[in-house]
Parts: sequence; structure tokens; C-alpha cells
Amino acid sequence: MKRAWRDDNGTARSRIAAAMPAVDSAMRASRKSYVGINYNGAVHGFLRAQDDPKAQRDEAEEQANLAATKDAWPRTLEFLRRNLGAR
Repeated sequence: MKRAWRDDNGTARSRIAAAMPAVDSAMRASRKSYVGINYNGAVHGFLRAQDDPKAQRDEAEEQANLAATKDAWPRTLEFLRRNLGAR
């Protein structure tokens, strides 16, 4: 069975952002069904991070997380529908 993979990442953490080109290349080289999107300024785990309690707010980060969520969530639902037959 061929498996599809979706990978949404924020670029705010340099370690994750730096690894993504290699991940993209490896997935394409292995001919996997793969979609990878990097969201500028969002953190890794941007969907969950919106509810994290923080001592100090970072407005730019919060806006980037919200924008990433608004783009990624409908794409994720469509990916699940297409690959799992979910409705």
C-alpha cells in the first residue's frame, strides 16, 4: 500500500527550518506521496501553540501561527479526505 505524508512546519525554530530541504529531497528521491509546507514565522506545533500559556506574548509569532493554522487546517482535512476516504 502506498502511503501519503503531509508535513506542515513553522520556520521560527531554525533547527526544524534547516532540516526541511533535506526531508523534502529524501521524500522526493524515495518517490513518496509527499506534501511539505513551511510557514514563515510560525512555530513548530503552530496549531497547538495558540493555546499555550505564555509569560510574555509575541504578537508577530501569534499572527504567524494563526495564519499558518488558517491555511494548513483546510489543507489537512482535504488531504485526509483524499487519502483516507474521510468525509
